[in-house]
Amino acid sequence: MGLAIQHKLKLLEPTLDTKRKSEQELIEGVRSGSRLAQKTLYQRYFGKMIGTTLRYTRSKEEAYEVLNDAFMQVFKSIGSYRGEGQLSGWIHRIVLNTTYSYARKNYKIKNVDSELKPQDAIVENDALSNLGLTVIYDQIQKLPDSHRTVFSMYVLDGMKHKEIAAQLNISEGTSKWYLATARTQLQQLLKQS
Repeated sequence: MGLAIQHKLKLLEPTLDTKRKSEQELIEGVRSGSRLAQKTLYQRYFGKMIGTTLRYTRSKEEAYEVLNDAFMQVFKSIGSYRGEGQLSGWIHRIVLNTTYSYARKNYKIKNVDSELKPQDAIVENDALSNLGLTVIYDQIQKLPDSHRTVFSMYVLDGMKHKEIAAQLNISEGTSKWYLATARTQLQQLLKQS
């Protein structure tokens, strides 16, 4: 193909082709307020981030709402991204923080006085290995809000009870109680499915 034809074809390319433009060009586009760059960033990371909001919310609609709020925060805060680490990790942190904030604001998570010790809650994990991820997420969404939130933070996000307690303004014992109860409830739900 001649150089002149290649140049003309280059001019016909969309401004931000999702697969061809580098991440840095995409970041610069979002920083400059480009709607196309925002749309491209949203489309590129939507699939990776929706799972996070799905496991904390009651429905897909609620998960989409939380994720949209998180992306609005991403667009607003993109100027503070320094390029250290992966962009997906930075976005994920914003999605998590937005989701935690949503849970604190919309779900009643109360302190519980309990003598329950972690060894008191025996849960068989075989049920999890035999089911698909979609089925598991569907069952997690059926847990009460407080139980689902603590379960997701501990099991899926790998947080410690101390971190969960600080994030949700509850005691560590309450966090442990919600986790143990959630595991028991989830096990029962999974046996029924």
